[in-house]
Amino acid sequence: MPGRNRHLIPFRSPAVLILWADSLFEAVLAAACFALGSRLATWFDLPRELFWLLGGLFAAASVGLAWLARERAIGWLPRAAVANVGTGVALWVVAFLAWGGFSPEGRWLISAVANACLLLGIAQWLAWRRP
Repeated sequence: MPGRNRHLIPFRSPAVLILWADSLFEAVLAAACFALGSRLATWFDLPRELFWLLGGLFAAASVGLAWLARERAIGWLPRAAVANVGTGVALWVVAFLAWGGFSPEGRWLISAVANACLLLGIAQWLAWRRP
């Protein structure tokens, strides 16, 4: 019966699981940018086209991360971790510099996304250290 649970093998590795989680996170960000582009534009006082562009970038990242997870390419985890931590830090810098220009919803959202990026990056680094 060793082949009975073969479909669960990708989910037994924390490294692969965190790649799937990052792919899902990027997909949610892409969907939010596409569906709520106009609302996000008012929250952050930026053009809505910027959020559509970001949605496309998040969608491409989601597909790439899903492919890496499917192929179990955990060698990419350090790069993904650095990208997520860098994004989290950059978002906090932007939040700090432009806090007054954002609506309360925008402040809440940028803080939540920045923290999620930081947590994902830390989890990816830890998962890479313990595949």
